[in-house]
Amino acid sequence: MSESTLHLTADVLVIGGGPAGCWAALAARRAGASVVLAEKGYVGTSGATPPANTTLFYTVPGDRLQNDGMVDHRVAPAKGFIVRDFVRRVYDETTVNTELMTRWGYPWPRNETGKTFRGNLRGPDYMIFLRKRLLAEGVRILDHSPALELLTADGVAAGAAGITRRTGDRWEVRAGAVVVATGGCAFRSGVVGTHNLTGDGYLLAAEAGARFSGMEFSGQWALAPAEGGLTKGIIYFSGSFSDADGTPIPHPAVPDALAAGRSVHAVLDRADPYLEDGYRKGQPNIFVYFHRLGGNPFKDRYPVRLLYEGTVRAAGGLDVDERCATSVPGLYAVGDATTREKLTGAAMSGGGPAVAWCIASGTWAGQAATAFARQFAAGAAG
Repeated sequence: MSESTLHLTADVLVIGGGPAGCWAALAARRAGASVVLAEKGYVGTSGATPPANTTLFYTVPGDRLQNDGMVDHRVAPAKGFIVRDFVRRVYDETTVNTELMTRWGYPWPRNETGKTFRGNLRGPDYMIFLRKRLLAEGVRILDHSPALELLTADGVAAGAAGITRRTGDRWEVRAGAVVVATGGCAFRSGVVGTHNLTGDGYLLAAEAGARFSGMEFSGQWALAPAEGGLTKGIIYFSGSFSDADGTPIPHPAVPDALAAGRSVHAVLDRADPYLEDGYRKGQPNIFVYFHRLGGNPFKDRYPVRLLYEGTVRAAGGLDVDERCATSVPGLYAVGDATTREKLTGAAMSGGGPAVAWCIASGTWAGQAATAFARQFAAGAAG
């Protein structure tokens, strides 16, 4: 290696600085590990979450009826793959960490009575908040530093090497355990925030021998304005669709119509004033596109298209166990880089489950990676 190589050691190396990677790094650090987080962009602005506002699913302490209903809602589209106890475990873990965020000072939005609303995370605020917390906890962040090679020792994950994009210098981190948090893959699909989601974590893990699962459920497409790139599907449940001549098209038939080359237009005319206000306040990023054009999507028809979301909101990915360990010793995976079959089955993960999974899987992997690093170090010393 050249003299310009940065050499670091850590108990845990996290590759990828989206929400799942941030939670993994925080959990490992809080468990007492030294942590390096390498991100090919900038932690806080890179990836699919910063440009989005995302729904947050979690269990409500003491409200069994609501919690059971939330889990039940996932059963029908899961096609028999969902594991109910696992879904509840994910949402329970998310509850614990939303309370942790509150203690850390996260600025949850409040209604007119001052009550906090925790059903939504504003992407830019959320990710910058996590970055500040990482630095406060003592995590070493390598921005603009893509990992190019997973390092192994006797079949055990032992770190990674890569480059610093701004200087071209190499870096190498030797670690007792590695967490892959590189997100899903929707490279060059046109979806906002996915241009750097290239599937590199899949390749690193596959080269080390990691198994995958559920990849047959990974061909996800979503609606977006014809000239826009934000695929927020929730608003279209309040929409009506028609072709260029105004002939109605049922919502379930929209994908087939677009695939057949038909022009499809949408208008969000089924949203009552209360829901419209909720959309505008809860998902303001959706409406930037329309504000720039001077249109009103609740009254004016606009053309839509399908954009490929790949594994960003799909179910397939790296196969992990209950601790988010892959089939490679010392290698863990979190968030959209993993399979989510037990959580969502054959259905897409969507915003709420995906956000909860990033928090829960990141927490479990960070803790488990720390324990592995300690155990492996003790074994090596012995």
